[in-house]
Amino acid sequence: MADIQGSFLYENLHTTQQVIDIKLFFEKLLVEENFDIIIELGTSFGGLTYILDDIVKENHLTHNIHTFDFSYKNYVDSFLKERGCHYYILDERESVYKHTVQELIEAHKKVLLLCDGGNKKEEFNLYSKYIKSGDIIMAHDYCESVEIFEGEIKNKIWDWFEISYEDIKNSVLNNDLVKYNKVDFKRAVWACYIKQ
Repeated sequence: MADIQGSFLYENLHTTQQVIDIKLFFEKLLVEENFDIIIELGTSFGGLTYILDDIVKENHLTHNIHTFDFSYKNYVDSFLKERGCHYYILDERESVYKHTVQELIEAHKKVLLLCDGGNKKEEFNLYSKYIKSGDIIMAHDYCESVEIFEGEIKNKIWDWFEISYEDIKNSVLNNDLVKYNKVDFKRAVWACYIKQ
């Protein structure tokens, strides 16, 4: 059995609910695509946000990170302000949250949207309607099927399973999404789709 913690320290900052080598996966993606904006739904303790910010800065990419959460954390706010990231405290069920995310998607040419909030299925299915050709949408705690999760992921890589292909299949088909194949996010437990 693997020692699956679900959290680790990155540069002495608490990073929750990511595989330990998550930076390698996202570095390949961000360097390959150099997005005009990164929108993260679900800040939590800010660990992934810090990692994304470092990747962007270390590789001299476009720095424009917006992260959303429902619960304010003062130290997260302080770190993100120092880093020049935008931190929103909004309830994802409220129309102002949905409108803000939609506006950010529409206002930028090349978008990376990370669905990692309280309801990843709803986030992916809602916002996949708004992303544009060349934009990428991702969802965390993902595995294509329960069979693959039970056989290849659980107790080996990751123990959290919140979203499968069946949950997003209609959105993938109806919104001209295809699996992004330049980086294989299977072992990072993220769905990754690009809009045609």
